[in-house]
Amino acid sequence: MKKIVKLGALLICAGLLLSGCSNAKKDYILATGGTGGTYYPFGGAIANIWNTKIENMNVTAQATGASAENLRLINKGEAEYAIVQNDVMDYAYNGTDLFEGEKLENIMTIGTLYPEIVQIAVSKDSGIKSVADFKGKRISVGDAGS
Repeated sequence: MKKIVKLGALLICAGLLLSGCSNAKKDYILATGGTGGTYYPFGGAIANIWNTKIENMNVTAQATGASAENLRLINKGEAEYAIVQNDVMDYAYNGTDLFEGEKLENIMTIGTLYPEIVQIAVSKDSGIKSVADFKGKRISVGDAGS
């Protein structure tokens, strides 16, 4: 995991360095996810690397409601960087699914940090044997809107 964090941070550092140099301190928000999830500590590690390796840079990893909220923050200019799932970014960019009628055009991707494997867990007595069996069931999928 450390290698992935370092690689992701270095890729993004290269983009930041190419965006211009100045002696003025730059403050940025990196929108992450909830404090109990993966995105928040991952974002904190990236912010730490940026802050220690890029002169005059100050990045704050901000806890958020995750991907959907992060894309809205970027689109409104309330955050400069965000960690998001690629499918949610596609929905936002194309105005589909959870972004139906809300196409976000002020967003772009700068890199892939890591593959996100999704695992579905259910109790043995749930009767669920496939995703199709979710119909009519109460399930938890994470933060609201994400």
